Amino acid sequence: MTAAGQQPGPVLMSLRVSRDGGRTYGPVREFRRGDDLPPLESSTWPPCQCPRHRT
Repeated sequence: MTAAGQQPGPVLMSLRVSRDGGRTYGPVREFRRGDDLPPLESSTWPPCQCPRHRT
């Protein structure tokens, strides 16, 4: 039985996003089995353009 407002099942992935080079981070976002997620918009990997992944 789950409490009001909680989604059933374990958290499969959680992440926090920084848009300023790691100085601050947004809130935690949790993804669970059964979440209705949009399909990927591109097959490019990695899907970001941060300094770490830009080459």
